[in-house]
Parts: sequence; structure tokens; C-alpha cells
Amino acid sequence: MPTKRPPTPNNGEPIWLREAKAEAEAERAAKTPLTRERIVRAAMAVADSEGLDAVSIRRIAGELKARPMSLYAHIESKDDLFELMHDAAVEETLVGEVPADWREALRLLARFNRAAALRHPWLLATRDTGCPIGPASLKRMDESAAAVRGLDADSAVLRALILAVDTFTLGHVTAELSGGIRRRTSEAVSTARREAGTEYVRTQIDAGKLPHLAEAGFSELLYDDDPAASFERGLDWLLAGAAGSLDQ
Repeated sequence: MPTKRPPTPNNGEPIWLREAKAEAEAERAAKTPLTRERIVRAAMAVADSEGLDAVSIRRIAGELKARPMSLYAHIESKDDLFELMHDAAVEETLVGEVPADWREALRLLARFNRAAALRHPWLLATRDTGCPIGPASLKRMDESAAAVRGLDADSAVLRALILAVDTFTLGHVTAELSGGIRRRTSEAVSTARREAGTEYVRTQIDAGKLPHLAEAGFSELLYDDDPAASFERGLDWLLAGAAGSLDQ
């Protein structure tokens, strides 16, 4: 009686087929050489969808169909990778041509800053961890200085104004993300949670426990607000207040 062959790995594919696939993969890899830019972009894509915790040398090597050790020819550590990711994301905040009017300039910088942070929510975390100032960050600082160059105020006031706009922008982004990159959920789950939260608030209002919220019409917890419109409105108020304070 013939010996029964044990189950084989690789779904039972013949060795010749596996070798052909490996050769084709190697050929594709040879045509697309590993570069620092490819590594950084692959890491950013993983962080965008899964958060910073998902980024590792091994994971990114897998995304690029490369050996983990081969990445070390381009970066020395995961910390280096985070720094490169951060600077690449900051590059997306650069406006290039800074308007002459300081209000329009700060508004444009704020819009670019918000858009980049929404595309890459982990940018808030890498800012908080104190990533060193890189080339793009230096350019961003220079654009901020260019935005307020026409104001007749001392350097401390100008820095405070730039900080106020940046703080408002990133604070608004944090509110929009509602929980950050480490607790991202599907749209269906997010909607269900919002509806449940709103229903709870309504029961408390109906019970007379939240008279001021009832009067202000906040029963929806602001979830139905247009975030872009809310951002522009808040930015209007901030810049109008600054203009009144500076009398310019």
C-alpha cells in the first residue's frame, strides 16, 4: 500500500510554480530599487491607515517585499524613520507662495496645516514626541515668518500670533479626529456611537438636567456641524480678534 503523502505548505503548489513566482517577484523588485523615499512613503501609508504603533522595520519591509536588514542601508532605526515621516508630512503643509496680506497668509498656512494633519493624523503624535526640526520644518517656520512680515509688532507678538493660529488649527483637527489615530473605528461603528451618545444627551436634557445645553441647542453634540465651516468660522474670529488687538 503506497505511503500517504503528508500535507504540503504553500497550498500544494509545485516547486516549479513557486520558483517562477519568486523569480517574477525578484525581477519586479530589481526594477523598483529600494530607496529611502519608498521606505518613508510605505511607512506613512501604514501609519495613515493603522496608526504609528503599526509601523516597524519588519512591517515596512514586508510592505515593500524586501528583507528587513535591507532597510538599514537607508535608515539606522525606527526613530530615524519617524523623523523622516514627520518631515515628509510637514512638507505637505508648505504653501510655496505666501500672500502679502498677513491675514490671508495665516489663513492659507492654517488650511494647509489642517489638511496635512487630517491626511496624516499621526502628525499630531510625532509633533508631541518632539521630532527634531528637519528641512521641511525649517521651511514651514520661514513661511510663518513671511506671513507676518508686514505687521508692525515686536518679535514676541509675532511669535504669539503664529502660535495662536497653529494651536487653534491643531486643536480643531484633534476635535475632528475625535479620539486620534490609536482608536480609529469603521464609519458604521462611529455613526452608531454618535447616535448613542446623542440619544443619551437627549434623555438628560428631557430629564431637565442640562438646561443650558437645551437652551443652546447642543443636543446633537455638534456632530452634524460641517467641520470645514466650523474651522473657517473659528479662524475668522481668531484673525479678527488679532487684527483688533494689533489695530491693523
